[in-house]
Amino acid sequence: MINEPMKDGSKGQSMQEIEPTSAVDLKRKQRGQLNVIKRDDYKPTAQIQQKTITTGKVSHDMKLAKYRDRLLGALDGRIEFELFQLLDKRSMEIQGAKSENTEISYYSDMIAYVEFCNREELVPLPYLDGTVEAYLIQLEALGRKRGTIDRHVASLASWAEMLELDDPRQSFRVKTRLQKLRRRLSKRTRQAEGLRVEHLELALDLFNPEVARDCQDITLLFIGFETLCRQSELVGFDWSHFELQADGSGLIDLEQSKTDQEGEGEWLHLSVTTTNLLLGWGAVSNPNYNEGAIFRGIYSDNQMGDRLSTRGVQRCFKRIARRLDLEPSIFSGHSTRVGAAQEMIERNIDSARIMLSGRWKTMAMLTRYSKKIRAKRSGMADLTKQLHWDDEPMLPSGAE
Repeated sequence: MINEPMKDGSKGQSMQEIEPTSAVDLKRKQRGQLNVIKRDDYKPTAQIQQKTITTGKVSHDMKLAKYRDRLLGALDGRIEFELFQLLDKRSMEIQGAKSENTEISYYSDMIAYVEFCNREELVPLPYLDGTVEAYLIQLEALGRKRGTIDRHVASLASWAEMLELDDPRQSFRVKTRLQKLRRRLSKRTRQAEGLRVEHLELALDLFNPEVARDCQDITLLFIGFETLCRQSELVGFDWSHFELQADGSGLIDLEQSKTDQEGEGEWLHLSVTTTNLLLGWGAVSNPNYNEGAIFRGIYSDNQMGDRLSTRGVQRCFKRIARRLDLEPSIFSGHSTRVGAAQEMIERNIDSARIMLSGRWKTMAMLTRYSKKIRAKRSGMADLTKQLHWDDEPMLPSGAE
């Protein structure tokens, strides 16, 4: 085919020579995958070494100090001096009483509210009906989700309790505005897919225990499934928390969890299979099994870094999904927790025992995780089985 001249006199490519963008992206992706498997961290190794790194990670206390300074700076001269002094005092007294994430949320949400008031030249404290209502309207206009708005309001209420002010949620105007927001904004969020027993068994066949990254990924997968731990709990495990039992199984001590802020702790059971995987990972990463984090970041040069981050857990489960030819984007760091709960629900294990295993205080999350399972057990599902409509597809007469 002869290339036709373009308006500038040059010759354009023929339609046959133009490669579709999707094909180009696919080739680029394939090249990237080939380059990845050539890296040192995808090669067999007897023992992985720890990498000496300089971390720029800021401690929680330092983060909190910065948030506190920012909040006090935004409030300086904007509220009565006595209230400012009380906030200064109480913010110091409350430090350490809540989880780290909750403390950060309290400050970031309050700062957002105060900065909004400063821009609009409104008095932030004590709370006024119109001011809080205007802030809620602003959050909706910014496209904030219902859960995010609820969290902001809960944070404002916590500061009200701390400062002995009226709870803004009890105001008629604020209450009405929240009701309107909740009607307009859906609370429904995308549920992460669960990594189920079939996925774990397939991964066990696919992964090479001689490759350090594979060894850690498969261990993290099985421990996450059997303990139903949240990603923040998984990364908190140290070798000192693990105990090998006489029958070959293991116990691992969950010192603190989202629902155990007092730190009473709980021992979690590990099967013989999972214990063997953990011991195998220990032989590669920490032959003495005596100190430091169990799960660590692994660099491309096949050296270990510091304690694995929650984002590292997410990347691990997405890597596993990709190896199993599943869509990685629908899996998250909670996928083992979701999958384990779904397996127990499907196998008719008592709800109370499932709640104890997952450390849930209410049935809300179990109900959420079991939506698809309950659909398969509905009255209509039973009817279609009795009609044998599930045995083979029914086609209209004349259809091939």
